[in-house]
Amino acid sequence: MHQEYFIQVFGGVSEVAKVCGITRSAVSQWKRNGIPKAQMNFLKTKFPRKFIDYQAIIERETENG
Repeated sequence: MHQEYFIQVFGGVSEVAKVCGITRSAVSQWKRNGIPKAQMNFLKTKFPRKFIDYQAIIERETENG
């Protein structure tokens, strides 16, 4: 489920695919298979503020159970 939040925070499947230079299909597979570490690290480095926003969403979800 967290993968979907991650993709949303970073602008959706199409935007993430464009930024990472991969297909939309590959990004969609992250929802099932998890986000590859290389892609996660790339996006964290390129967009640190968005990653902080993503972490805040996860923390709120965890607090609310």
